[in-house]
Amino acid sequence: MNAVRGKILIADDDPTVRIVLTKLFEKSGFEVIAAQNGKEAVERLTSDILAVILDLDMPEMNGIGCLRYIRQHMEDISPIMLTANEDISSAVEAMRSGAFDYITKPFNPRKLTALVDKAIATDAQARRLHQVEAELAHAREHEIEMAARIQQTLLMGAPPRNFKGLEIANATIPSHKVDGDFYDFIAVDSQHLDVIVGDVMGKGIASALMGAATKSYFMHVIHESGCAACHSNAYPEPDAIVSGVHAAMIHQMEALETFVTLCYARFDMALRQMRFVDCGHMRTIHYRCQTGDCTLLEGVNMPLGFPETVPFTLHTESFAPGDIFFFYSDGLTEAMTAEGQLFGEERLTALVPKYAAVPPDQIIHRIWKDIVAFSGSETFRDDFTCVVVKITPFRLIPSDSHRAVSAPSEKHGEFSMKFSSDLSELSRIRHFVRDGCIAVFPQLLNEDRISMIELAVTEVVTNIIRHAYGGVSDKPIEISIGFENNALMIEFLDQGKSFDPDRAPPPKFDGSREGGFGLYIISHIADDVVYEKRQNNTNRTLLKIYPGHGPDSDPDV
Repeated sequence: MNAVRGKILIADDDPTVRIVLTKLFEKSGFEVIAAQNGKEAVERLTSDILAVILDLDMPEMNGIGCLRYIRQHMEDISPIMLTANEDISSAVEAMRSGAFDYITKPFNPRKLTALVDKAIATDAQARRLHQVEAELAHAREHEIEMAARIQQTLLMGAPPRNFKGLEIANATIPSHKVDGDFYDFIAVDSQHLDVIVGDVMGKGIASALMGAATKSYFMHVIHESGCAACHSNAYPEPDAIVSGVHAAMIHQMEALETFVTLCYARFDMALRQMRFVDCGHMRTIHYRCQTGDCTLLEGVNMPLGFPETVPFTLHTESFAPGDIFFFYSDGLTEAMTAEGQLFGEERLTALVPKYAAVPPDQIIHRIWKDIVAFSGSETFRDDFTCVVVKITPFRLIPSDSHRAVSAPSEKHGEFSMKFSSDLSELSRIRHFVRDGCIAVFPQLLNEDRISMIELAVTEVVTNIIRHAYGGVSDKPIEISIGFENNALMIEFLDQGKSFDPDRAPPPKFDGSREGGFGLYIISHIADDVVYEKRQNNTNRTLLKIYPGHGPDSDPDV
């Protein structure tokens, strides 16, 4: 007995046709499954069936309905349709719906068996092709996954932990393509941190490898420069480092017809400066805490890989506590809606002040969420790459618990910020004051005391807005925080109507008169309150707070 060649499914409501087809294909070595309509054929359909023959006109489910079901659920099977001469239009519709071919009744047995053999061979070839395509897709996914791992390992450096004066966050959210975005961090010493952010032209593994090569050249030049600095006591500036990398790579880049945009920045904590060289990269956003404004930093140099006719230019940007530097790739600004509208630099720049009060990692997360909401997708055309550097309030009191804490007797550590006379600014003001309290007395002010100080500051600012400025919302209020003679000093300057606390009536706790409670709260939280009018028409309110005082403080501290 010959081996069975495989299974064939036939569906025809004519029992005579079913018997003839069954005997015909059993004689050809097939196992035949016979159904009397399309519904039964669908129910008896299995994955090991090699070919299907369907009559067009059947009860319950006709041939076209059965054909469409098969093509939807088993796309590697192309049924053959049987039709009477008057059903030619239906046969054409069947071909459009994915039938392999059709044959008219009465049919030629040899022609039908030959057509079935051809359909089986064609479908088998299609299955092999689909398998190869699936294997290739899997290989591509594996390649992209490996490339993404390489990208994360070779291209994305990790910032140093606990670099004094800086809070740093970085993120790369890869697109479906491998890009040439890269960044790295080099701690020159305890006072200097270098940040490199770059992007290689183009996409794919070639760009990623060029990004890795660029980083390697930077490490090589920095190492050689560091060795030279040991002898000269002069560590090279960013412009000299970038110039060395460009000289080493220009011929290779020209040969490969590629280029690299980058920003090389050095944070100098001693001078409170960020010195940088920009080579055609996205403009760095500098948020200034004191004014609430943003500056877009850019240089004049072309990307690495372009023949430079001018020296690389070093730019200097001063910074203060609370300032933020936002480095990023074009994947953020070029994120777009389904209609093709770009997110853009203007929208991105507006988000940095909006989220300036939260930690850098939260700044990145919230901006990412805003871009996702704008574009309607969590997948971008380019990698989402950014680095956020926030200047932390200078820690002026030792934080080592084994050392005695004593503040110097003279005035130190003052930093200030300007706000507008709008009640919506109160949240930013409280964040600013909280940071200042922690900066000045990180050990001696507990959470309850800081919350009380925030309450007193809220009352002072509210009085200035409502009484000094009469509710006008665009007037300046400057707040400074420092310490002097072991006291936390919080100073408020405004240019509104002057205030005489001696004329303010005391509060009535029996409810017979409103008002006076703000001054009462301020005087009971602060150890000393000073109101004065300066010669330049500026009102000054000064709160003095001694950390060792207060209802919740430890008398033994």
